[in-house]
Amino acid sequence: MNKNKVSNQILNKVSTFSLKNHEKVIISSANFNKTKKFLDFYKYKYIPYRFANCFYLLADMDDISILSEQENIDYIHQVADVQTQDQEKNFIHLDKITEGKYLGKGQTICFIDTGIHPHLDFILPRNRIIKFIDLINNKKYPYDDNGHGTFVAGIACGNGIYDKQNTGFAPLSNIIAIKALNKNGNSDSNVILDAMQWVYENHKVYNISVVCMSFGADANANLDPLSRGAEALWEIGITVVAAAGNSGPEKNSIKSPGNNPNIITVGALDIKNMQTANFSSRGPTIYGHKPDLLAPAVDITSCNNLNTPYTIMSGTSVATPIIAGICADIKSRNPKLTNNEIKNFLLSHCTKITGDIDTEGAGYLNF
Repeated sequence: MNKNKVSNQILNKVSTFSLKNHEKVIISSANFNKTKKFLDFYKYKYIPYRFANCFYLLADMDDISILSEQENIDYIHQVADVQTQDQEKNFIHLDKITEGKYLGKGQTICFIDTGIHPHLDFILPRNRIIKFIDLINNKKYPYDDNGHGTFVAGIACGNGIYDKQNTGFAPLSNIIAIKALNKNGNSDSNVILDAMQWVYENHKVYNISVVCMSFGADANANLDPLSRGAEALWEIGITVVAAAGNSGPEKNSIKSPGNNPNIITVGALDIKNMQTANFSSRGPTIYGHKPDLLAPAVDITSCNNLNTPYTIMSGTSVATPIIAGICADIKSRNPKLTNNEIKNFLLSHCTKITGDIDTEGAGYLNF
């Protein structure tokens, strides 16, 4: 076994004899076609993710040993546990950073999350939920058995039909919701890759310009599959906005895919005290400094999936859709801007708090 190509989680299971008969793994490939031929020849059952050069399969210890020796396989990852990045709930209103004039018109934001409740903020005066995909329970119609996805979508693009104080940042944008996390707000990384691959293959059909990823998993290697998937979306022109994570104040705690150096990674601002929220994950990552910037994330109001129209939440999950909505506004205003131009524009409009780049990035967004 080439231990340099196997994640520490799997190696630990091998050394403690706790590896199951078949472990869920994702292999990162240096050459997709050659790896596919190898897997086919030896009759492995797998799910391919061509867009990210990855494969999901079940493997026992012998399989892992054989796979690790193949020159076209870069790394073998244990399937990561993915979680929403929210904290406790309460009730307070959100003070907007910017009102924006274009309001996301003509743009589509995709939310990979726990689903979406057909809240009136999304369906009146027209139904802006143009596509719903359920990778957990295979249901056809929009629902959210957790509430996190509904809340996140409301921050980015709710229209405040119950209360205009709770209008999101891109209230004219279209919405695609992919339910890739279960009722407990958890998922496996291969399910998230399923969602990313759908976006990759369908972004032109639905004019997906922004993807909001308010979830995170421990980043276990420099070839992390979720990071690779997010970068693949970024490279085809989709603005990817991801949560930094809620594992602060420890350093080196940025979650994947927020650890990717190219995408926009959002940390949490405690706007009452004008400081980085204690729970907000800190950098650096193996790639360099993160997060990129901060946005309000403590006691924020947004759409609820239950009887009361709005509720509140804290966490980097809350900060992320603020930036996602603003990105949709920027693209609505100037569709020709590249991802890097949008990112640089945002960072150039930030105000530093302490200047610690691994805590606050460029600072908090301050138009």
